[in-house]
Amino acid sequence: MKRCAILAATALALQAGPARAELFYLIVGGLGGNPGYVERFAGDAADMAVAAERTLGSAERVRVLVGDNATRDALREALAELATAASAADRLAVFLIGHGSYDGTAYKFNLEGEDIDGAELSELLAAVPAQSQLLVNMTSASGSVLEEWAAAEGRAVITATRSGAERNATRFAEHWATALSAEDADMNKNGSISAREAFDYTARLVADSFETEGTLATEHPQLRGEAAGAFEVSRLTARVALTPEVDALNARLAGLEEQVAALRTRREELGDDYLPQLQALLVELALVQEQIDEATAE
Repeated sequence: MKRCAILAATALALQAGPARAELFYLIVGGLGGNPGYVERFAGDAADMAVAAERTLGSAERVRVLVGDNATRDALREALAELATAASAADRLAVFLIGHGSYDGTAYKFNLEGEDIDGAELSELLAAVPAQSQLLVNMTSASGSVLEEWAAAEGRAVITATRSGAERNATRFAEHWATALSAEDADMNKNGSISAREAFDYTARLVADSFETEGTLATEHPQLRGEAAGAFEVSRLTARVALTPEVDALNARLAGLEEQVAALRTRREELGDDYLPQLQALLVELALVQEQIDEATAE
């Protein structure tokens, strides 16, 4: 009876809960400059889009700008649309691929036609109401905007370089695309890859690539923001969404997984309160997973 009561309470909470929080992706492959980079950036963007569509179960909230379509106006328009479409409860993942530059004062993301600078991008991103944001700037010189972009509450920022002085074309994007679909990146083996897991995996591949070549590393990836541990950036298999009920259960499961990841970052702070809170979340997570399994059983 006790188990049935818990399941009933969980179902009631799902029915009475707020509208489902959505995840939006914006993937931009900037100006290549030569055929080799054009092909590489487009390929990296396509691979990331595949991971995003698998995670969402559709391409509905995945926006990709590459090649001639990746212009300053198109990027501004895409972010303006997100500012209208997204709510405070939603999540936003932005991936910038390509070349960047830094003149000692301003960072610029190289696009077809006119470039866009870091300050304008910061303003456009701040206008998107989604309070949970992941910004992954994979361009050269991307480290120059790290601290400014990471200042917003609830935001995690990843850059391919540690400063604006690292100006060589980066390898980060290729390895990030790999991380989003790599079982080895899923350190806790829950079928979900957090931004922290993807970053750690990517940073390791970047470092290994220079070591294998016996060359000095020209990029040093950086991460800022505690939100990275709880931000689910990719799933290894698509969530089942056969009915509104299952869709709601999947959303609840994702929220609980994020809560568990966030709680683990506060282990020392919570002291004796940590284990009881963790156990309560894990019990609820297991019950929701059981409901999903029952609802999707053949």
